[in-house]
Amino acid sequence: MSGPMLQCRTYTHARRFPIVIGRIGGYALPTPLTPTQVVALVGVAAIELSTRHVWARLPGALDLVVALLLPVAAAWTVRHAVVEGRSPMRFAVGVLTYLLRPRRGSRAGRPVRPTRPVLIGAGPVGRPGQRRVPAG
Repeated sequence: MSGPMLQCRTYTHARRFPIVIGRIGGYALPTPLTPTQVVALVGVAAIELSTRHVWARLPGALDLVVALLLPVAAAWTVRHAVVEGRSPMRFAVGVLTYLLRPRRGSRAGRPVRPTRPVLIGAGPVGRPGQRRVPAG
């Protein structure tokens, strides 16, 4: 019963690592970033720029420290955040997909439409002159 051993290769280990971005527009980043980190970094920096008039009254170079460290801290936090075993970006895509799905479901990739009722006939079913048998 001990026949030749069958060896199979599995590549699930490679799929466990997130997609990383090492270069943007030909420029090498100081460290590889995930798409979620890039979105967090750019998003927090954009919010900082739009609300600069509110928080940019700190003494000395503290404005610059806040402007640089807050987006970096947000990107670092997002890298280690896990929601239901997924990265925050995949979780957001899942919620968006759930909210945009068809209400009645889909069949063969298309939304299911309710069927129209069809009127078969207005009279009793059977042959003329046939006696009706009560049900039950």
